[in-house]
Formats: sequence, C-alpha cells, structure tokens
Amino acid sequence: MLESSLHWLVRIGMVIGVLAGMLMTPLSLPGTWLIAFLSIIYSLFYSFDGGASSYWVNGWLLGLAAFGELMEFVVGTFGGKVAKVSTGAIIAAFIGGMVGLIVGVPVFLVGSLIGMFIGAFLGAFFYEWIVLKSLGRALVTACTVLTTRLVASVLKTLLALGMAVFLWMQIF
Repeated sequence: MLESSLHWLVRIGMVIGVLAGMLMTPLSLPGTWLIAFLSIIYSLFYSFDGGASSYWVNGWLLGLAAFGELMEFVVGTFGGKVAKVSTGAIIAAFIGGMVGLIVGVPVFLVGSLIGMFIGAFLGAFFYEWIVLKSLGRALVTACTVLTTRLVASVLKTLLALGMAVFLWMQIF
C-alpha cells in the first residue's frame, strides 16, 4: 500500500515537473532537458509502464532534447541569414532578448516571454538602424529576427509538448 501511494506521489511530481519543463521552453530555458532529466531520475527508481526499456525511453528523450537545441539554433540563426540579417543584428537580438527576458519578469505569467520577443526585436532594430542608418531596413531586419525567434520558440515548445506526452504515456 505504501509503495503504491509513494509511486502515485512520484507520478504526480513528474506531471508537475514536466509541466514546468513545458512552461520553461518558450522562455528559452532548458525545459526539454528538464523533461529528459526527470525521465532519467524516474527510471532509476521505477520501471516504465508497458514494458518499455528505460534506455529506450531516456535515449529518445535525450535525443529529442538535443534535436530541439539544434533546431532552435538553426532556425534562429540561419533563418535570419537567409533574409540577409547581419551577424551583428543576430547577436544584438540575442542580447536584447536576454535583457527583455529579465526585465519582463515582473509582469505576471507572460512578462518574460513578451519581454524576450520585444527585446530581440529592439536589439536587432537598434543595431541595424545605427549601423545602416536606414530606418526601413532596420525595421525589416527586426521583423525578420522576431519572426524567426517566434518560429523557433513555437517549434521547440511543440517538441516539449510531444516529449511530455511521450513520457506520460510511459509513466501512466
């Protein structure tokens, strides 16, 4: 009885932890890695339902987390390069996004996410405006950077959702 109750408490903790990972992902925090880490910790103490091997489940989740990082980098970096966004604008967008992430924290729930997107937009915009002295080109570049950041964030969040469903199917 105690064993069964403890296992259900661990499962509830896993649900909470995986939800936290899903919420971290759109903020460019390591949510997919948290999901994979939780799976590894779970598999140290319990076996997955359905007879799935812990090596198989954990291998898939670690592989998906690594793929998510690569995908986010490729979409975020090379998506802008296709539209001829300068390396300086990409770096400024990254720095602006991090500043916006921190500054947006006081706004309940979505402040960091909105701050990150606005910061990336403004970082790219001001960099291009200062370097190129063209308001129009700076605006186009900033919109491109914002679009690639949004696409990368949505794709990685969908990947985290898929990882969560996959893990929950193995646990329940």
